[in-house]
Amino acid sequence: MQGVQQFFNNLFTFCQFVMVYYTTILGFCALISIIVLGFILILRSTAFSKYVFGKAALWALMIPCLFCGKLHLYFESKIGVRLFYWWYDICASYQVISLIYISVGIVLAGYYIHRRSGLLKKIREFEECKYISSKYDIRQFPAEISSFCVGCIRPVIVIPKRIEKDQAEVIAKHEETHIILGHLWIQLLWEVIMVLLWPNILLQFSEKYLKRDLEDVCDAVTIQRGGIDSIHYGKVLFENARRLTDRNEIPEIESGFFFLRNDSYKALRRRIEKITTFRSYNHRQLVLNTVLLLSALIIMIAGIKSVSYARYSTMDYSSVFSTDRMDIVAIDNNSVIVTSYDDEYIYIDCKELKSQCPDIVNEINDIYFATGGYYKIPGMGGGCDIGILSPETVKASNGIIKTPKYNGIDTWNRIIMWL
Repeated sequence: MQGVQQFFNNLFTFCQFVMVYYTTILGFCALISIIVLGFILILRSTAFSKYVFGKAALWALMIPCLFCGKLHLYFESKIGVRLFYWWYDICASYQVISLIYISVGIVLAGYYIHRRSGLLKKIREFEECKYISSKYDIRQFPAEISSFCVGCIRPVIVIPKRIEKDQAEVIAKHEETHIILGHLWIQLLWEVIMVLLWPNILLQFSEKYLKRDLEDVCDAVTIQRGGIDSIHYGKVLFENARRLTDRNEIPEIESGFFFLRNDSYKALRRRIEKITTFRSYNHRQLVLNTVLLLSALIIMIAGIKSVSYARYSTMDYSSVFSTDRMDIVAIDNNSVIVTSYDDEYIYIDCKELKSQCPDIVNEINDIYFATGGYYKIPGMGGGCDIGILSPETVKASNGIIKTPKYNGIDTWNRIIMWL
């Protein structure tokens, strides 16, 4: 029975540490993402406003934000401490914050999973479209709707049942392009970012701009890939907008890329203007730019990792803990108190201990010596090897004495070190 209780105590401590640790680093990522997202929104509206592919590529800058949780600057620079350290302080002081952060993330993830699975289940019940040839599953919705695609692994295209064949073919090509370009995976990644960094509410606000930019890319690629006249393509888009507005039968179906979103009139007008003024692009140059973008992301992530704390780092100092005061009374950075240790013993210089902590001889309870161990980020770690001495032993000795070492690295700590 005692073993079971000890297991659950260790499990609780482990979960508590993991929640605080991930809340801390994800919170740092969320703070960085606010800065990066603001940078993206400004650039897409100014310097990149006329570049369809460049504007969409800007959103890739959000990916490195997920790797910014353990930067050295949060702890080792004045600017970092002033701008970001308050979050670390809150997480360490109020562990309920960690519980709230993780709980909200789990609820959001559950919502997105439920929404996706429910939509896919509903779509599978629609009638198959047999008059359009496509390698993807195409279903017909028995009412007016903006055509869309959904499903990363087994994509499905949905088009309205009452639509002319030539329009249906154009729309199907558009949705196929979304799938080929990986836009459904990009949307999934964006939802993952919104779950992990949910305190950044700008992510929800910016999702529509991300989708607008990806729709512009899809329009350009569809026109060139399908050899479609841009004027005809624009007319199809406009006709769908008019039909949906007239009938006002747009159901609430989410989590997909729509041929025509229920967007503002200004956004629709700008989109049609881009379509009607379309100019062909160099496919090879586009592929090369994509490779360069991916290479730049890899380099950025590698650079971030190089200025971040490792998965875990070993601690090269020892500490002396007073159970009377319930506090650390000495930090030994130079191995003068805890002179060394081996697999079985810790060696302590009692003369040096009394020199640095004169009141140690007045202790009543045992004195603990912690050496070694690891940390994930400064202030968050464990696994120290422990040695114990009585105050009487310290008082009676002026030389180096040894005390049995209790290994602090257990299974729980090994899991934490791996995380």
